[in-house]
Amino acid sequence: MIDEEFPYPLNTGKRIRTFSLTKALAGHNEVAYLAYGSEKSESFNFLQDSNFVCYAVPPPDRRQEGPKFYLKLLGNLFSPLPYIVTSHYTKRFERRLHELQTEHRFDIVICEWTPYAIFIKELRGAKSIIVAHNIEAKIWRRYEQNETNTLKKAYIKIQRNKVEAFEKSCFIWSNGAISVSDAEAAEIASYGVGYKVQTVENGVDINYFQPLEVFVDPNTLVFTGAMDWRPNQDAVKFFVGEILPLVKKRRPEVKIAFVGRMPPKPIRELGRIEGVTVTGTVEDVRPYIAAAALYVVPLRIGGGSRLKILEAMAMKKPVLSTTVGAEGLNVTAGKNILLAEGPEQFACQVVSYLDNPERLTDLAAAGRQLVEEQYRWEKLGEKLHHYLSDIMATP
Repeated sequence: MIDEEFPYPLNTGKRIRTFSLTKALAGHNEVAYLAYGSEKSESFNFLQDSNFVCYAVPPPDRRQEGPKFYLKLLGNLFSPLPYIVTSHYTKRFERRLHELQTEHRFDIVICEWTPYAIFIKELRGAKSIIVAHNIEAKIWRRYEQNETNTLKKAYIKIQRNKVEAFEKSCFIWSNGAISVSDAEAAEIASYGVGYKVQTVENGVDINYFQPLEVFVDPNTLVFTGAMDWRPNQDAVKFFVGEILPLVKKRRPEVKIAFVGRMPPKPIRELGRIEGVTVTGTVEDVRPYIAAAALYVVPLRIGGGSRLKILEAMAMKKPVLSTTVGAEGLNVTAGKNILLAEGPEQFACQVVSYLDNPERLTDLAAAGRQLVEEQYRWEKLGEKLHHYLSDIMATP
């Protein structure tokens, strides 16, 4: 496995998915993990204790602030590769991967994020798999659509074109690909790859995420997600700026908690608004989900499928999402989830269901049933293992 980091602590969707599926693979295979980080870190030691052999490479400076960051953005204009690739590429990581391959002769190298496919382009002696947590170009297209600043929009368009070109190339030079939804599998297949693209959906630990017997505030909403991820930042701004004012016109007592790690200053400042709480990093999201009357997912940008929705459903919490927010999940509007588009419809749905909470009981129960039947990590790990076995059996 090659990755941007060792996936711990388990406080983001990508880390949870990566660790859960890799742990399942370790029950069938010997797994080594190469990532940026330190051998003295808690994350390195946690993975070592989880039956993986870990190798750490000192990370590049990936801070997204200050003059150096903006100079890198400017410099990337002269590179054919997108910034999400150049900002993660280092000669030392590539060199370490080749050294390990020479020493251990791995059967398969799995890139745990599409930009890391740059490291497998010249790799010999092992088959390679790309895990597409998202179709990155789709995310950048939505960035472009939602950006109103002319200069930023022009830069995003340049990046979007580079990301599209990189994705269409890298899936060709790999031996397999894993997506999180059938729609994204079909999009990767359309690039002309010579292999089957396997869907391995996101999952949830249904033993950890269970309904909790706590007081439920009938006026509280909740949204969880890593706040250092731009689609989540956009969702927070969208809800606070365009949806919440409409809700408060009819239910002024409504409150919302945005729960997630590393909120940047513009997101933290939204916590000054009456009825808005921005928690920052918390040890456990479950009490926040359990105490809310409704779990909301106002995403406008994104791809893949939503661990946050599965976690809320596993806790028997009713979910109201945009269509984009629920992409990739086998959900049915009105049966196990509520869907809304645009600020007015989203706000009307919030008010309607807070006014009639009894309507949410069956919806929440159906959500729990869905994750029990389709989204257990153990079941998904078996699916991934069989796909890798098929790749190895292919000449």
